Amino acid sequence: MKFTKVFLSAFCSVLLFAGCTSNNKAIVTVNGEAITRAQYNEVMDLIKKGPQFKAASKEQQQENSPMMLMAKDRIVQDLITKTLLEQEFDKRKIEASDAEIEAKKEELIKQIGSKEKYQEALKQNGVSESKVEEDLANVIKVDKLASAISDTSVSDKEVKDFYNENKAQFNFPERVRASHILIEANPELIKKSIIDADKDGKLSAADIDKKVKEELDKKMALARDVRAQVLKNPKEFAALAKKYSNDTGSAQKGGDLGYFPREAMVKEFSDVAFAIKSDTVSEIVVTRYGNHIIMVTDHAAAGLAPFEQVKGEIKAMLEQNKKLGAMQNLFNGLKSNAKIEYNDPEFNPENIQKQLREAAMPQPQGAPVQTPSETK
Repeated sequence: MKFTKVFLSAFCSVLLFAGCTSNNKAIVTVNGEAITRAQYNEVMDLIKKGPQFKAASKEQQQENSPMMLMAKDRIVQDLITKTLLEQEFDKRKIEASDAEIEAKKEELIKQIGSKEKYQEALKQNGVSESKVEEDLANVIKVDKLASAISDTSVSDKEVKDFYNENKAQFNFPERVRASHILIEANPELIKKSIIDADKDGKLSAADIDKKVKEELDKKMALARDVRAQVLKNPKEFAALAKKYSNDTGSAQKGGDLGYFPREAMVKEFSDVAFAIKSDTVSEIVVTRYGNHIIMVTDHAAAGLAPFEQVKGEIKAMLEQNKKLGAMQNLFNGLKSNAKIEYNDPEFNPENIQKQLREAAMPQPQGAPVQTPSETK
């Protein structure tokens, strides 16, 4: 089960639309426009503040580790993409108004569940509100650009044709439709946060274990309280999911996970979801993600899903494919015609890929580990 924590689209992520500072030497130039080391450092600093980096091992956090080399390559490519897109926005005079940005932000807050969860998401990702507004402006401009370069609408006939031509994709095993509320409770992450906060190292192993247990107990107490609220008024499940669930991806839909087969979820979750009757609230289910309150809303036997059940999903997928295809074609053209110069060899993709290949090769026993400067 995947619980989404990223609250901006992948194409318009913080990586892609990090702010610009020009008080540094160019590491790359795109059509004569500089990408500076300061810009690169700003994005890398955001990554290092994020939960994925903090959860990585010390070896993975080293500058010349495969994880960090791949991050470096991704940042450089994203900054190039950002620059090319901004140049295209300027060329086509594409802008985002304050009203459009505010409306998009309200939509984002609604998706996350509440202003409180929105602020918490900013804190967890180390992102300022002004940065989010900048990102949202670019989301709007990308949408306008995609519409300007291609018709991305999808007709009812296209949806129906896709269904008829791909029925094997909709021939499902037994499935259930369920909603859930997740109260995150990962003991390893809790332990790490406690250790990170103990900067002076005053806590003993027993102290840390005690604090982990206390935090897990708080999470369970909250889960029990939320379940009691659901049992008192099951019709409020969606509202409670939006308010309490840490699975922001489903919380924006009132906890709805849609239809899924048994193997799509972790075993503890599926065992309960497939065992209980429709319109039934489960006991608290503990998985590696935390504490779940599950409400099953439908059981579907194995077989071909009716068109009405999947047409919305098909239309959204086809629209997204058209938009991504149009943007990819545009970007390929922009990049192939662009003059891109890697002023600093450290950021040249060829050199980064060379370091990755060398990092993947087994080192002779006792051989020194190469540093990035030694592999240039």
